[in-house]
Amino acid sequence: MPNNLHTYHKTLQQLRQWLPNERITRLRNMALLMLGLQLSSAIHLPLIVRKWPLPGKIPSLTNRLRRFLDNPHVDIRDWYHPLAQQLVQAFAGKEIRLIIDCTKVGFNYRLMTIGIAYKKRTLPLVWSVHKGRKGHVAVGEQLKLFRYVAMLLPRDSKVWVMGDAGFESVQLLRWLRGQGWSFVIRQNGRTLVRWPGQDWVKLNQLSIIEGQTRTIGWVRLTQKHDVGWFFLVIHWDKGEEAPWFLVSNQTNARLLIRQYRIRMWIEEMYGDMKGHGFDLEATHLADADRIARLVLAVCLTFVWFITLGSWVVKRGWRHLLDHKSRRDKSYFRLGWDWMERCLRLNQRVPIRFSPCF
Repeated sequence: MPNNLHTYHKTLQQLRQWLPNERITRLRNMALLMLGLQLSSAIHLPLIVRKWPLPGKIPSLTNRLRRFLDNPHVDIRDWYHPLAQQLVQAFAGKEIRLIIDCTKVGFNYRLMTIGIAYKKRTLPLVWSVHKGRKGHVAVGEQLKLFRYVAMLLPRDSKVWVMGDAGFESVQLLRWLRGQGWSFVIRQNGRTLVRWPGQDWVKLNQLSIIEGQTRTIGWVRLTQKHDVGWFFLVIHWDKGEEAPWFLVSNQTNARLLIRQYRIRMWIEEMYGDMKGHGFDLEATHLADADRIARLVLAVCLTFVWFITLGSWVVKRGWRHLLDHKSRRDKSYFRLGWDWMERCLRLNQRVPIRFSPCF
C-alpha cells in the first residue's frame, strides 16, 4: 500500500474514533483534506486535491471538496471537541496558559482563536471567523469562546489568560476575574485610568522611557465604566516602538511581563498556519463558515505536527532533522519534516495528537 494511502486510512481511523456517529463520507473527505494539506503545503482547493490518492478529474475532486466545506452538518465545534478535550486532559495538574488573538485570513475575514501555550506555540482549543479585515471582534463573541473553554477545563485548574489590546474590554476582564483565573491583558494607550489622588489620565500620557518598567499599582479603568480594581504595570522593551500597558488581577510585575511575553506564541502559531506552513491567509473562500471548516482541517493538522514533533524530541531523534549544535526548528517544523522523512523512506507516518512533556 502506498505510504500516503496508509496515512489517509490511519487518519480516517482516528476521525472515526473521535466521531463514531458521523457519516463516513464526511469523515473520508476530512481525512483527504488533511492529507492534501500535508502533502501540498497549500490552501487552494485545486492544489489540495492534486495530492489525493483518487483517480477522479481535478475539477470533479475540487467540487467534491468545495461541497464538503459548504456542508452545514460539519459543525466545527462538535468535530474538534474530542481533540480539545484530549489536549486539556494532557495538561492535567499543570498550569494552563490560555492565549487569545486575532489574525487576518482570506481577503476580508478575521480568525479569532483561544489556545493553550505549549513549546513556544499555541495549541488551538476553539476559534471563530468574522467578516472584516480590521477592528475588534465584539466582546460578546470573545466571551462565547471563553465560556466554551471554561466548560473544557477542570474546576480546580490554575489558569492564566494573555491577550493583546483587542481584548481589553472591562466586561471581559470582570468575567475572567469572576472565573478565578489570573490574567494579563494589554491596554490601548488611549485608555483612561485613575487611582486615588490621580484624575483620569490616558495611559500613553504616563511617563516612561525605553528599557524601563514602571509599576503603577491598582487602578480603575475607563471613564465611561469606572471599573476596578486592576493592577497596572507599564513596560517598554528596548527596541520596541511603544510600551506595554498591562493590567492584571495579580501584583508581581516581573511575572506579569514574563507571562505576557508568552502571548507571542500564538503569533508563531498563526505564522505556521499562514506563510510558514499552509498559507491560510491566501484562501479565496469568501464565506465565514467555509473558512471555519477549512481552519478545522488546518488546526487538526497543526496539532498533529506539533505533537509529532514533541514525540520525535522525546525519543531523542531531533538530531536526524535539526542541527546538533543549535535548535533551529520548531516542534511544528520537526513534525512536518518527520512526516516527509517517513514518506521518503517509505516508513509509516505516526498518527499522534497527545503532546509530550
